[in-house]
Amino acid sequence: MTALSEVSLGVILLIIGGFCTGIQGPMNGRLAMSTSSSFASFLTFIVGFWPLLIYFLADTKGGKTIDWPTATRNTPGYAWLGGVFGIIFVLIVAVVIHRRGAAITNGIIVVTQLIVSVIVDQYGAFDNEQRECTGLRGGGLACMIVGIALVTLY
Repeated sequence: MTALSEVSLGVILLIIGGFCTGIQGPMNGRLAMSTSSSFASFLTFIVGFWPLLIYFLADTKGGKTIDWPTATRNTPGYAWLGGVFGIIFVLIVAVVIHRRGAAITNGIIVVTQLIVSVIVDQYGAFDNEQRECTGLRGGGLACMIVGIALVTLY
């Protein structure tokens, strides 16, 4: 696989992920309107668990390709808690999206993700590669903030 095809595949996968995130919130929000935000969030994780379990089992040959003692010994505690933030995210979207709309909800989420991501990059947090927040990066953030303000206000 060439470097260009790897980049292309990554971009395609990220676009699919963005599409899924963009429609998941409104779908969960609609379910929350008929049931409750907690049930919609719960169901999201229950339904998503099964295909993920199948993929995990296939990808790791039933977990056999993971060196569990080394993984548990060498992985910081915080790294095992990402799912908690996923649950918080899905619950908040289910509560907010039908009140504020998909564009505002997802716009604020994306801008917040970008701000947090630039901070993570700036300090190399969570063992990520450190990348400086240059003037252009800061300018890009400012444009995003102005953009979401315009979407929110108009």
